[in-house]
Amino acid sequence: MNANSTKIIIVIAAIVVVAAGVGAFMVLNQNSDNSTKNIDASLEVYGNANNDYRIDNKDLSIIEKIIKKESGYTLEKYPLADAYYDGVVDDKDIQQVKDIIAGAKDGNQFSVWHINHTTDLTNYPSGSYVVDTKWPITKTVANGAANSLTLYEMVGLTDNIVGMNYSSGSPPDKIIYPKYAAFESLGSSTTNLNEEKLVACLKDNPGTTAVITADNKSYLASGCNEKYIEETLKIDVIRIQHAAVDPKEHSSAILLLGFLFQKDTKAEEVAEWTTAVFKELDKKLDGAAKVRVASSSGEKYLSARNSDYADVAVQAGGEYTLWEQSSSSIYFKEYKGSSKTYEPDPRVFLEEYQADKILGIRTGAFLGSVKDGASWYGSPDKWDVAKMKAYVEDFSVFKCYDDKAVTVISGDMPIVARVLYAASALYPDLISKEYADEKHQEFVDKFLGGSYIVKDCHFIFTQEEIEAMKG
Repeated sequence: MNANSTKIIIVIAAIVVVAAGVGAFMVLNQNSDNSTKNIDASLEVYGNANNDYRIDNKDLSIIEKIIKKESGYTLEKYPLADAYYDGVVDDKDIQQVKDIIAGAKDGNQFSVWHINHTTDLTNYPSGSYVVDTKWPITKTVANGAANSLTLYEMVGLTDNIVGMNYSSGSPPDKIIYPKYAAFESLGSSTTNLNEEKLVACLKDNPGTTAVITADNKSYLASGCNEKYIEETLKIDVIRIQHAAVDPKEHSSAILLLGFLFQKDTKAEEVAEWTTAVFKELDKKLDGAAKVRVASSSGEKYLSARNSDYADVAVQAGGEYTLWEQSSSSIYFKEYKGSSKTYEPDPRVFLEEYQADKILGIRTGAFLGSVKDGASWYGSPDKWDVAKMKAYVEDFSVFKCYDDKAVTVISGDMPIVARVLYAASALYPDLISKEYADEKHQEFVDKFLGGSYIVKDCHFIFTQEEIEAMKG
């Protein structure tokens, strides 16, 4: 680690401006078969001068033109051209990009600089900061959040992950993630690692150089925190947008993982497929009247607009009815948490905030005890039907409940599938469940090794289906 790891410079703002204007990329792939890829996302690594999806000879060309001071080529216009991240563009940047293109060999590593994302806007107003990471990564400790597991699988990191942390109430699904489920958790929750367990894991797995975590500021915020891991344990911390729903942000996270582990080809395949599916969905929804919608990821509350769960509804074509706030939860019934009691927010009942449909986006724990076998992928005889019914009945305080307009979908399945099923709930005449199943299965076959048969599983429940359940 060096001083660059903890500072934000003007270049970040420039990147945000540049990225905001980037459209779909039709880029000649000079590193493989000269094919074109339609990837609407950016690899946020210094050296990717043209801000597309990979580092290649095009980036070298831009860097050389900046050094020669050719008209129109400046660091301000191409901030990622500073591959060596020292504030100037010179021969060191050319060598850095050449080394990246060549790839690390014989187990050697060198520093690369890239963007970490964070929701800590107090310390990082841009929502991002620059870090240097030992590259390539071969062994890592990973966060066990539901969203991250799919990302790791689709990029092919199963053999690179040596340990992870997760909550006892929501461990990795034994059916779909048997290796991860076999890990002893390195912490009591998905947010923080236990120092003693992490140190032991690192000792048992020499050559581990990184911890991957989420952009959420609550992750690695206390105890064995980011600063301690970096400065004391000398391990890199990588923050990616695990739960990003926006297709550009989602694909960007995939591309970064692919780059860091030298699994670029797989990551690019996922990003290209994702770009195509989201564009197809937008085309199907083009011109449709917006459905007013709210989401919920837990009991007795709706998700605020600044929640990832609200993003699912919006990406699925809905008009979100609720507002942003410091917390992502807006309670509509009293809830007694472990440390405080949450009171209902009276605004949630005002007519202007009423939704026509509600999406419950839940993890496997919604079905019952995941530890005891309740699973989206497994047998219904493990479900806690009373718990499922009680969850839906909670929404009886809203008008749309009387219209049977509550739908529950899995929060553990891939982001793309999550959006497709949400769209099928909001616009059943335009997006059928069969279409969502088809694209979901295509994803599983392409990027998850055909690990499950979608039609044999249960990823979406209507209110009527849950109310009719027996058990």
